[in-house]
Amino acid sequence: MLGILNQLAGSQEYKLLNVDGFALEVNMQDQERMRAVYDFVEQNYQQGIMLDDVASTVNMTTPAFCRYFKKMTTKTFTRFVNEFRIAHASRLLADDHYTIAAVSFECGFNNLSNFNKQFREVTGVSPSEYRKNHKRLLS
Repeated sequence: MLGILNQLAGSQEYKLLNVDGFALEVNMQDQERMRAVYDFVEQNYQQGIMLDDVASTVNMTTPAFCRYFKKMTTKTFTRFVNEFRIAHASRLLADDHYTIAAVSFECGFNNLSNFNKQFREVTGVSPSEYRKNHKRLLS
């Protein structure tokens, strides 16, 4: 196997698979900006997050931030926040100590019906189905 890899590394017969002159590179500023956005969401997901607040955190206008975030992640900022909240909710649903309503509010959703809708959209199942499936896996 190592011999084959050595031959491939030394070969001059290759074809570039990307478009000439185009390479996707994330510069340091983008890494720092996305880290700041992630940290902001991590610290504030339990309350309402205003686009203006997160945009000002990374020194951008709200429309510029929305375009930038969509370009970097291929999803809207709202979708990202909801997925972050659902990931946290999934961990809480694994524990029977919380009702589904309590999980909903703990994760920053203002009403139970929106939580159920968002949870189903992200995971494909309702919160109660998720909890049942998780229990079944542990049994």
